[in-house]
Parts: sequence; C-alpha cells; structure tokens
Amino acid sequence: MKKYTGKTSTAIIPFPNNQILLIKRNTRPFVGYWALPGGRMDPGETIEQTIVREVKEETGLDVEIVSKIGEYVEMGVKDDVEYEYYPTCFEVKHIGGEIKKQESEIQEIRLFRLNELPKPLAFEHDLMIKDYLKNQKN
Repeated sequence: MKKYTGKTSTAIIPFPNNQILLIKRNTRPFVGYWALPGGRMDPGETIEQTIVREVKEETGLDVEIVSKIGEYVEMGVKDDVEYEYYPTCFEVKHIGGEIKKQESEIQEIRLFRLNELPKPLAFEHDLMIKDYLKNQKN
C-alpha cells in the first residue's frame, strides 16, 4: 500500500451569490470526490506560496490570500492509499485568470452554493468549510 504524507494547503475561493469553487479529484486518494483546490508543498516553498501555485495549476486562477482559516490533520486509508497530511486552509480571492481545469488531476471544476455542497467532500474539507463559515459570521 502506498503512503502519502506531507504538508499541504487548500483554498476556499468565494464567488458572488454565496458560491465557492470545488474540483472533482482524478487522483488517489478520493478519486471522484469533490474537494477544495490545493496540494502538497514543494521543497523550499512556504505554505502561502504553495496555495497560490496550486490554485493556479488546478484552476487557472490567480489568487491572493485573504486569511488563514486553520491548520488540520488528515489521516486514513482510501483507494488503497494510506495518507497523513497536515493541511493549512486559506481563504483566497480571485485577482486574475480564467477558470480552466488541470486536465491530468481534475475530472471537473464547478461553482457550488455554500448551502448546496456535494457530500461528503474529500479529506477534512467539510470541516474547513464549516470553520470558514464560522469566521464569516464573526
């Protein structure tokens, strides 16, 4: 069984009409699950650089960080892969580029209303969105 581990980052990208951008994964673990855009940190990168790069790679969008939602731990076994990730979730804002999905890693890319999200999302992304919504009310 493969094991994936490392520091990762995820992005909540708000759009008008109470929507956020989700990607449908085409990589293990969680193939076919909807998820927040993001990915693993490269050597020599800060976690902030990671999220800007990953969002651009996966969605075609240029973003800047608005705030940090939180730090999380994701562990489990899915699709014959054991994973242990340490993601940081950021709220980011779209500052340029057009939505265009990365062909190799993503099946689909779509805007969803926050009250109509697909369930369950990959990893701990449901919790990250819940924390994001809590922050919006403060």
